Amino acid sequence: MADKTKVSMENEKSIQEEEKLTTTEITEKPSSIDTQQQLTNDNNNNNKVSSTETIDNVDKSNSPPQSPQNSVSASLEKQPSSDKTNGSVEKQNENTSPTTTEPPAPAPVHPLVAQLRSQLYQRRHVLDNLEVERSQYKIDSQSMQERLEQMKVKIQQRSEAQQQLETNYREHLQSMRATMDDLDSISSKLKQLKKLIRELADELLEQADPVTATRALRTFWLNLHDCIESMGSPLPLHRMRMLTEKFMMDVLVQNMNLNVFPGLTSLSDDYNDMAFWFEKYDPAFSTRLRQEIALVMVKKNKTSGNEIHKRLHEAVQANWKFLYGGLIKAYPFVYQHDKHEPDTRKHYGAKVQVLVEHSMALGFAMKGQEVDVAAAETRERVQLFDEALMVDEDGQTSGVVDFCVCPPFVVYGSKVYTLEKGRVLCSPSTDNTKDIKEQYNKVDSPVTPITT
Repeated sequence: MADKTKVSMENEKSIQEEEKLTTTEITEKPSSIDTQQQLTNDNNNNNKVSSTETIDNVDKSNSPPQSPQNSVSASLEKQPSSDKTNGSVEKQNENTSPTTTEPPAPAPVHPLVAQLRSQLYQRRHVLDNLEVERSQYKIDSQSMQERLEQMKVKIQQRSEAQQQLETNYREHLQSMRATMDDLDSISSKLKQLKKLIRELADELLEQADPVTATRALRTFWLNLHDCIESMGSPLPLHRMRMLTEKFMMDVLVQNMNLNVFPGLTSLSDDYNDMAFWFEKYDPAFSTRLRQEIALVMVKKNKTSGNEIHKRLHEAVQANWKFLYGGLIKAYPFVYQHDKHEPDTRKHYGAKVQVLVEHSMALGFAMKGQEVDVAAAETRERVQLFDEALMVDEDGQTSGVVDFCVCPPFVVYGSKVYTLEKGRVLCSPSTDNTKDIKEQYNKVDSPVTPITT
């Protein structure tokens, strides 16, 4: 009995020691499992639970067979180990990121809402593109504005440079001219000369004797005697005025001839020979020669007492004498008026001298130009009416020129054009106009300058 009791006590003692060993092993295994799971957690958190289960299975397979008591004890002892393992797994799951749960299925969208959303997305996309384009256009606009300002500056600079060049060129041309005149001022002075002639003719007609005037005017142009007679005897006043203006212009226009220098009549032949020779071989020098002669004569004429001034004064007097003498022949009262009028400024002779001096000054202005400006020759009773060159007294637009009251003044440069139209009186077209036209076509150009 005592032996049984002793044996049972030893068995209980051995069982307690085995339980202690088992408990120690079990407590050590979770720590090793925790260490492995901690390493595994660093690599892949999703494999923590499977790793723990695998380690438990390996321990079970490697454990020796036990008695029923040992198995029961082991099972009882393993329960807290399993709880501990589960606790460590739960603790590790708490340390890891929260478990992802699938989102709930979206509620069904109405087709109209989907369509509106699609349109809104498209509109926003278009708006974004337009905003990009607007930004680019703004940048381009600023760039173009800067370029525009730069171009304006360049245009201004070039305009100023061009104006300076034009000024320098005009000054250069002016330095070679005899007077300050250009083509515009010459045209204005031609109009003024015509006006002065017409005013003087009107004054003469106020006290004219038609019979005496008609008889005198017929003798001024031998080749036009028949044409003048055909207009009546005595002449109507408007025809008398026309012929009086023609007589004064025919005398004065000689001063405006390119090849005539008043005061140098003794050198006219030599100058013409030289000018024609240079015109053939060096036209530019021929023009320059004419300009220089005109310039010298105008400058020297400003100083009284020198030879050129004396010669020009003589030329004015000769021209005045011829013109004044013709007017006295047609209008005898002129001489009596000037003889008894104490104020010389009211003399007809003074008015005639103004016309002569004006025509001479105008002639030097023409000769001083870098282009040829001269009166074009108009062949009376031969030349046909040319609307580009002349105006008819009676407003006719065709016919043969019977009288040239004032010749047309033409510019002979790189382009020939009419500076001032002439005044003519044409006879109506007749059966012999065709023959006259054929004869006219055989002669020189209608804009040939008047010869010396």
